[in-house]
Amino acid sequence: MISDNLFYTFFQLILAIFLEAAPFLLLGSVVAAVVEVLTDEELFSRLIPKRRSLAILTGLCAGLLLPTCECGIVPVVRKLLSKGVPTAAAVTYMFAAPVINPIVILSTYVAFQGDFKMVSGRLLVAAVSAIVMGWFLGSTNPASILRDSSIQTCHDHCCCHHSETSATGFFSKIAAIAAHAAAEFFDMSRFLLLGAVVTALFKTLAPVSLLSWFFGNVILSVIVMMVLAIVLSVCSEADAFVAASFSPFPPASLLAFMGIGPMVDLKLIVMYAAVFKKRVVADFIIVPILIVFGLCMLLADWIGV
Repeated sequence: MISDNLFYTFFQLILAIFLEAAPFLLLGSVVAAVVEVLTDEELFSRLIPKRRSLAILTGLCAGLLLPTCECGIVPVVRKLLSKGVPTAAAVTYMFAAPVINPIVILSTYVAFQGDFKMVSGRLLVAAVSAIVMGWFLGSTNPASILRDSSIQTCHDHCCCHHSETSATGFFSKIAAIAAHAAAEFFDMSRFLLLGAVVTALFKTLAPVSLLSWFFGNVILSVIVMMVLAIVLSVCSEADAFVAASFSPFPPASLLAFMGIGPMVDLKLIVMYAAVFKKRVVADFIIVPILIVFGLCMLLADWIGV
C-alpha cells in the first residue's frame, strides 16, 4: 500500500516543478501574444535576404527578436511563407526560435542553476538542427512543401488563436494581447502539468533497479528521454524545469529531452501534418531525431556522463 509519505512527495514534486516553470510560461505567452497581434509579416518578407546562407542566418537569429514557443511557431511560419519569406529563413526560424530566444535561454539557465554547458549545449543542438533543416529545404519553393488546406486547421490545434475582434485602437490591441496570452498560457499549462505529473510519478514510484539502468546507460537514457519529450509535449519555455527534475539521469539525456521536444512532439506532429506535405512532415520528424541523438552522444563526455 502506498504510504502518506509517497503521496506527499508526489504532490510536492508536481507543485515544485509547476511553480518554477509557470512564470517563464506566462512570460513566453505574453511575448508570443505581442508578436501575434503587432507584427507585420509583409515587412519580414521585404527585409529578409534571398541568398540561402544569409536567409538561414537571419532565421537562426530571428528568435532573439521574435521569440515564439513551438506551440505557436507553425502557423507563424505558414504565414511567413505565404508572404514570400524565403523557405530557408522560415524553416530555420521554425526550428530555432523555440529555443534560441531570451526566455528559453533564461529559463534553462535558471532550471540548471547557471550550468553553462547545459545552456550552450541546448543552443548548439537547436542551432545545428535548424541550420541543417534550413539548408536541406532552402532551395524549395513554399508551394512545394505546403499543403493546400486552410491554415485554420493548424489554428485549431495551436495555442495561439487569432482574435476575431479588430485591434485598431490602443486599448483593443491591449485586450487582444491579453486574450492571446491568457489562451496560450492556459492551453500550455495543461502540457506543463502533465509533464510534472509524469515526472513525479516516475521519480516516486519507479523501482531503484529500473532507475539504475538509466543512470548507467547513456544510450538508453537518451532514447528514453527523447521519447518522453515527444509524448509529454511540454512547452520549450518550461521543459528545462521538467528535465532538471530528472537530475540523477546522465546530462546527455537531459539535453536530449530539451533538444527534441521543441522540434518534434505530439502536438507539433499534428500541426506539421495540417500545414506541410507528407514527405516534408517525415523530414521534420526523422531528421531532427537523428541529429539530436547524434549530437547528444557526441556531447556526452563534454557535458558530463
